[in-house]
Amino acid sequence: VGGGGDKSSLGDPAGGDGAGGSTYELAKECSHHGHIVALYVAVRGEFIVVGDLMKSVSLLAYKPEESVIEERARDYNANWMTAVDILDDDTYLGAENNFNLFTLRRQSDAATDEERSRLEVVGEYHVGEFVNRFRRGSLVMRLPDQENADVPTLLFGTVSGVIGVLATLPREQFEFLSALQAALNKTVGGVGGLSHDAWRSFQNEHRHRAKNGAKGFVDGDLIESFLDLRPEKAREVAAAVKLSVDELTRRVEDLQRLTH
Repeated sequence: VGGGGDKSSLGDPAGGDGAGGSTYELAKECSHHGHIVALYVAVRGEFIVVGDLMKSVSLLAYKPEESVIEERARDYNANWMTAVDILDDDTYLGAENNFNLFTLRRQSDAATDEERSRLEVVGEYHVGEFVNRFRRGSLVMRLPDQENADVPTLLFGTVSGVIGVLATLPREQFEFLSALQAALNKTVGGVGGLSHDAWRSFQNEHRHRAKNGAKGFVDGDLIESFLDLRPEKAREVAAAVKLSVDELTRRVEDLQRLTH
């Protein structure tokens, strides 16, 4: 599957008539039109996610019995995409040119066709770097008996050379880390007095910084800053999440070992 111009196309390798049968051609089987410029493509099973120059993200599906690609849903926001990937059959990840990440969910259980044709924005995060690549993988070796060893991780790269890690967390752990992040925000002052929530909030030419912070993401760098707190500050944060300092330290260190 590839994207180019205003269409996404599916090709079928054919040939093998050269010396040793090693010459092949890619014959176009079917295509889908409707993009401005299809720049990025990610595939999982029958689903195809396309990142467009200006029209954000589209979800397509290949129907082999009919040899067609049809659009299932799209994000109607005007995002200029720089990378896309698929987290699972219903959740998709995008990066855009204002240094933001966002996640979209397919509304397969919606009541109307109109709702099912729209991808719902479920996560937004200002990373502050121009992300141009996602790749499955991890920065550390996973041990089978390690806590959280089954948590899937995704690497991202940026044009400035930064490598980051995204982890898909169970809901219970995400809610706990969100509470810890809120407690740290009250205890740890931002550099230069800047608001952490405002910095991590989604922002582009259509939307200004919000005060309520990221949506559907937690900031691992902020979470790990707990390990560097003075004892009195660490006790204050631990009390806010109803844990001992030792137990909270253990949990943060486990998360740290999961990602790097």
